[in-house]
Amino acid sequence: MSQQAGAATAKVEEYLETIYNMAMEGDVVIGARLAEKFQVAPPSVTEMLKRLVRDGYIEMDSRRQVTLTSQGQELAEGVLRRHRLTERFLVDMLGMGWHEVHEEACRLEHFISGAMEQRVMTALGHPTTCPHGNPIPGSVPDARSYLADHNAFRLSQADTGELVRILCISEAVEDEQELISYLNEKGLKPDQTIRLDGYSEAEASVLLNVADRHVSIPGRVASKIWVVVA
Repeated sequence: MSQQAGAATAKVEEYLETIYNMAMEGDVVIGARLAEKFQVAPPSVTEMLKRLVRDGYIEMDSRRQVTLTSQGQELAEGVLRRHRLTERFLVDMLGMGWHEVHEEACRLEHFISGAMEQRVMTALGHPTTCPHGNPIPGSVPDARSYLADHNAFRLSQADTGELVRILCISEAVEDEQELISYLNEKGLKPDQTIRLDGYSEAEASVLLNVADRHVSIPGRVASKIWVVVA
């Protein structure tokens, strides 16, 4: 990693992680969406994006769409690798619930050295995903194309009666602790097989069968769950 990338602040790393994850899920990355995600005023995002362009981490086209440079991608994947390994460590070694570890990992990810990263990877048996099902960069052929490589699609796009398996929960909502806890209570976690029973347009909800339980979740939530055909 370059000297410049090594000097990145936690806030810069957070932005690059978010841009990486949004692009991985096929979302167009623009300032307005980043402002919504971070719940800050658009001028604050604009200033950060200018800084990221200046430091060589991102590029912006004529429509103000954001893409990572190779340097930005390298830094984002390094941070994501440490974050997801930390989550896996907290679950597999310390016994925390899969729905409890995101915030703890956010606090720890910026302080893990390369040597520590390798030791954790070895101790965990070289896992390929975090507890939320998202790929660990460097442990899969290409983390950026992980969803496409598995022919994954959003639960909200499944057909009525279709049997699907949850591949992962969108990284975009992992920091919404209440939502992650809600999914855990409903039994909606990675590797769970579920059936889509239908849609309720009046309530904008998705009707599911989860382990023989009838579950209804908002369509917005269903769009954050990535599934594959079971």
